[in-house]
Amino acid sequence: MSGGASNTITVHIKYGELEQTFEGPVEEVWRAINKFFSDLIPVFSLARQATVTVDLAELIEELRGLVAISNGEVVILADRRKLPDRDIIMLGLLGAYIGHKLGALPKETLTSAQLRRMLEKNAKITSTRLSELNRQVWIEKTDRGEYRVTQLGIIRFREKRLPRIAAKAGRPGP
Repeated sequence: MSGGASNTITVHIKYGELEQTFEGPVEEVWRAINKFFSDLIPVFSLARQATVTVDLAELIEELRGLVAISNGEVVILADRRKLPDRDIIMLGLLGAYIGHKLGALPKETLTSAQLRRMLEKNAKITSTRLSELNRQVWIEKTDRGEYRVTQLGIIRFREKRLPRIAAKAGRPGP
């Protein structure tokens, strides 16, 4: 795998007698490689159907204008007055997830104190909402006592909550 000075990447794949070279912007090459494996190698297609994955580029686009990373912190851009506490927590944890995946944050977790500041609520309310989301398996508590979003949480939040949040923000949903 090699890349030029610009955002161009070249990837050459050889699998048995199949051989293919992909070149272009990273996102396009990534999609082309995925399509190559799905179309030409049925085993990979089956494995992909049985695997839960999150398309980071799609998630970032869906959250545009709702959450951002600034100066090493997650910032909720959505109007918090219009959102339930659990949605604010999920936006914060999704921001941490994205920030970590992009290398903008050192970890994908947030402390209860960080989440409490985002919520602008007391510790008891924050703890109650975290417990509710944990029971739904949308988030999990780490060994260090911090919180992170689960893959199931990302999927369910995108299905059930994000369209409503986007509508309240005056944007089309995912």
